[in-house]
Amino acid sequence: MALAVPLSRFTSSVGGGSAFYVRLHMRLLTSILMLSLFVVVSGCEQQHTIAGDYRLEQFEDGQTYYLHKRGHDDSADGGSIIGGIVLRLGWSSRYIVAERHSIYRGDPDGWMIIDVQTGAMTGPFTETDLRKHSEVSGIQIYEVSESWKRL
Repeated sequence: MALAVPLSRFTSSVGGGSAFYVRLHMRLLTSILMLSLFVVVSGCEQQHTIAGDYRLEQFEDGQTYYLHKRGHDDSADGGSIIGGIVLRLGWSSRYIVAERHSIYRGDPDGWMIIDVQTGAMTGPFTETDLRKHSEVSGIQIYEVSESWKRL
C-alpha cells in the first residue's frame, strides 16, 4: 500500500519540503568547507621576505630552508637560488649572506653573498674568505631556524 502513495504527500507543496532543507544544508556545508580550506592553505604559507625580492622558504619538514627570488625560476638550481639549502643566514637592506649545503654534490658548500640591489651573487666562499669581504662585515649571522623566527 505504501508504494501507491505519491511522494508529493511527504513534501510541502509550498517549497518548504526536503529539497529546500537539503539545499540550505549543502550551502552551509560548502561554506564551512571553503572556509576550512582557506584556513589550511593560508596556514601552509611558509615563506618570509628577507630583503627586496628575496624570501626564505621553510620546507614541509620544518627543518629545511630554501632561498628564492621573486620572479626567478630556480628549478634548474635545485629549487633554491643559491643551489643548495640554507644552513645559516644574515642580511641587511643591501646584502644577504647565506651558508649553503650544495644540492649538487659536485659543487662546493660555502657562503654566498647576494647584492639585493643588483641581484649579483658571488661565492661560494669559505668562512675565512667571507671575512675578507668588507661589505658584509657588519651583518649578524644566525642559524637558519633562528633567522626564520626573526623574519
